[in-house]
Amino acid sequence: MKNIKLLAFIGILISISFVSVMGQTSENKLILGGTYFFEEELLNKLADYLTEELERTVEVKIYEKTSHLHDDMDKHVPDILFMNSYGYVYGHAKYPDYTAFSALGRNGNPDSYKSCIIVSAEAQYKNLDDLIEDASNVDLRFVHATSTSGHIVPRYELRKRDITQAEASFKNIDFAGSHKDAIMAVINGTATAAACGLPSLEYCIEQGNLKKDQYRILWKSHEIQGAPVVYNTELDTDTKEQIKKAFLKMAQKDPDAYKFVQNTFHADMKSQFISVNDSQYDVIRSMASSMEDLILFLNFYMQ
Repeated sequence: MKNIKLLAFIGILISISFVSVMGQTSENKLILGGTYFFEEELLNKLADYLTEELERTVEVKIYEKTSHLHDDMDKHVPDILFMNSYGYVYGHAKYPDYTAFSALGRNGNPDSYKSCIIVSAEAQYKNLDDLIEDASNVDLRFVHATSTSGHIVPRYELRKRDITQAEASFKNIDFAGSHKDAIMAVINGTATAAACGLPSLEYCIEQGNLKKDQYRILWKSHEIQGAPVVYNTELDTDTKEQIKKAFLKMAQKDPDAYKFVQNTFHADMKSQFISVNDSQYDVIRSMASSMEDLILFLNFYMQ
């Protein structure tokens, strides 16, 4: 009888310990979020790396719609986020608890890239003014409503050239869904022109999807700051420092995971994760602040 009572007591202790450990695991879990812009494989590799470095579970949550991401940011669900440049500026304006802390870069400066607008090499247009002059006959492809280089920046350029409502000026405006699809729509003849990120254009060439003599670049943008890594500032100080340190040391700690990051962002081989702050995205912010009507326009696509 004593043995039975002893075994029952041990069983209770084990159950309490198990529940306690499970509770701690749940409380310590971190959520790594990203929009559809970022490949699930990339986020999973980063989660595996962070789980090992931080010694706590890091789970991935992918947001198919910006509105869903913003709902979760409002509730402080994600702890770490991968965001494109404009998505960050837009999100930070609404949810300032989320701030940039790292990005790929060199010598203390975040990597940058350019947007461009292309047409077929056989097209009659030699520059952007030619395209705008014939806008009523132009089928224009953007990438996605929240794409910095595939929509926001080129639309801003059109605004500067008095095209305040591209939908009213061009024959057709459509969103291809990805940079590659926007590019290939021009190459395949289903679109007259396309806006895209210059690195995506170069990557398509590297991958053998097109040749340089198949397209013409009508316009290139100013430099655009690269995608930041963001965390919730309401996390405790130690956790934030550990997260930041993990990203800054990734190239040395997990070269394979870091190589995957480099390839995903078409980054220079010398680039590494560096420390950044919110003010380094003011160039995007200043552009957005002069486009209040565009932000209202974007809200339509974010529902």
